[in-house]
Amino acid sequence: MLTIAVDAMGGDNAPACVIEGTIQALRESGNRFSVVLIGQAEKVEPLLAEQDTEGLNLRFVHAPEVVTMDDIPAIAVKTKQESSLVRGLKMCKAKEADAYVSAGNTGAQMAASLFVLGRLPGVLRPTIYAYFPRIQEGLTNIVDVGANMDCKPEHLVQFAEMLTIYQRFAAGIEKPVTGLLNIGEEEGKGSEVLKQAYKMLKEADSQGKICFAGNIEGHDILKGNVSIVVCDGLVGNTILKFGESIPEFLGSLLKPALQKLVASGDLDATSAALASSVFKSMFEPFDVEKFGGVPFLGVDGISIVGHGRSSSRAIKNMIFMAEHMIEKKVNAHIAEMLSEE
Repeated sequence: MLTIAVDAMGGDNAPACVIEGTIQALRESGNRFSVVLIGQAEKVEPLLAEQDTEGLNLRFVHAPEVVTMDDIPAIAVKTKQESSLVRGLKMCKAKEADAYVSAGNTGAQMAASLFVLGRLPGVLRPTIYAYFPRIQEGLTNIVDVGANMDCKPEHLVQFAEMLTIYQRFAAGIEKPVTGLLNIGEEEGKGSEVLKQAYKMLKEADSQGKICFAGNIEGHDILKGNVSIVVCDGLVGNTILKFGESIPEFLGSLLKPALQKLVASGDLDATSAALASSVFKSMFEPFDVEKFGGVPFLGVDGISIVGHGRSSSRAIKNMIFMAEHMIEKKVNAHIAEMLSEE
């Protein structure tokens, strides 16, 4: 049976929502895997005692320390060896767990994953991606979204290769298409890094490792002509955070606009409620909680990270993501591809 280690202390709403999400995942799965909750006993055990966990494949491991959102990643990993973060990853390293899940400090989790699990053979830099909505059916992933600020051309190429493997084997996309985010579609556009990356991506395409569509621009991201958008972490994280702000921003404009129309008599309350409902459904594609979290691609193990604001639903789906990554053997496929280089 698969075992998934879950950081009970990770996230803004921990440990309550983590416990709730974990129990939901076990119940919905029919106990097809087991979960080890890791965290501070004085905070977790009283909440667990309030839940009906009888018959669930769930156990608790005490970890006295917590890596907070304010901790400096490298320092936290070295000084908080008894944290739920480090202990959970060490369980994976020792083969006591098959995956680790957390909604805590992303930078610290990346640092700890590298320190404890190491890299897959041939990986230059592990990376992290994000989901984006698109006009066409399917999904679009942007990589990198914050793990790597200063990227060399070969890093960008390997990000595309690893994400191609993920989309083929875990997302069921037969032929993922990669676009290089740039300031124009022409081959000669952009910085020297982007120009060199363009050439290397074309070469990777000729070798059958990826399918490269060339440069794309910002307005192409939501169109869905490519399923993989490659950029450095600074650009990717900026796009990600901007995208996350769109539903809330437009919602803040919609509410007073509807109220004004109702007050003036131009719109009745029933119609306003319907318009509000339609608006909410429009932004369902922006709902990242249906995916829960994403794996760090390139580390020698399965380490799933979620948003700090994760709800119990997101925690549940993060656990399902971990199970999916294990079953699809994504890491083995990445290692196999890189061994051919």
